[in-house]
Amino acid sequence: MICDLHVHVAGTSASHPGNYLAPSLVRSLSFRGFLARFGLSWKAGQPAFDDLVVRQTLAWLNGSKSDQAVLLALDAAYRLDGTRDEKKTLLVTANDYAADVAAKSPKTIFGASVHPYRRDALAELERVIQRGACLVKWLPAAQNIEADHPRCFPFYEALAHHHLPLLCHTGSEHTLKAYPNSLNDPRKLIPALKRGVTVIAAHCGTSVFLHERSYFRVWRRMALEHANFYGDLSAFGIITRVRPLRIILNDPALLSKVVYGSDFPAWTMPLSCLGHFGLSRALALRRVRNPFDQAVQLMQAAEVPDEVFSRAAELIRLPKSKPDPAAPMALSA
Repeated sequence: MICDLHVHVAGTSASHPGNYLAPSLVRSLSFRGFLARFGLSWKAGQPAFDDLVVRQTLAWLNGSKSDQAVLLALDAAYRLDGTRDEKKTLLVTANDYAADVAAKSPKTIFGASVHPYRRDALAELERVIQRGACLVKWLPAAQNIEADHPRCFPFYEALAHHHLPLLCHTGSEHTLKAYPNSLNDPRKLIPALKRGVTVIAAHCGTSVFLHERSYFRVWRRMALEHANFYGDLSAFGIITRVRPLRIILNDPALLSKVVYGSDFPAWTMPLSCLGHFGLSRALALRRVRNPFDQAVQLMQAAEVPDEVFSRAAELIRLPKSKPDPAAPMALSA
């Protein structure tokens, strides 16, 4: 059983009025890399662009050895007073859009994103649960979420009540960074843990570049202290995360607290992991064309055990049945 907890989807407003791509994001190197992965050129507002991305993503997933994949929405940035911060919002993947895409394949599950500062946060949470949400995703440095602020506490209580996990980015962020990376400190999630929320720290607090602050030691300590605190191995196929991965693999207690995620469409870099499996295996992994299979096989080559790939399915809130894509729906903000 392979459950990929961390798959990003995005679209333009042509496919859903709640979607948004900031002009600065479209001009970024990260977005160019995204286009290169799909072999596409950018034509803003063209519905065919979104269709091609969705079709290719689902074709790769359906043709892969992954059994389940969580497709993630991303809410906008909000101010503490509950108003949306349009100027600092770089990307919005609307909940209904992510749910609609997830409904197109038996392998895919909807992962919602609801900002806790929203004036309708609790109502939106109830609504996305009805749409089949299996978790809630936050990216604090993109969305302006101070996770230890009392404004979040009622939201945590609702998550705990519904047994809905929180997948929260921890560690450095670059592509969607609009606010300080200090918002991604795992310690800010302690109030959620104390209220009974199952929290999965995306990237286990690690950094991307060597000069950046890493919160891996913080994540490591918290994972051992809190039974309901986990981490995901998404985007661990890069050189700066080789050492944290070795530490996790060599510690049975830590190994029991991690789940698998690909972070698609992020690139995997087999050559950066030579220390795990050698040059010939790295070159073979580079030739794997399906990005979902390549990400899985890289972690398998690093000797990540089978239970890590299946553990996410035990933590998420699985819907009783797949939502009907033809059913009427309200538009999310």
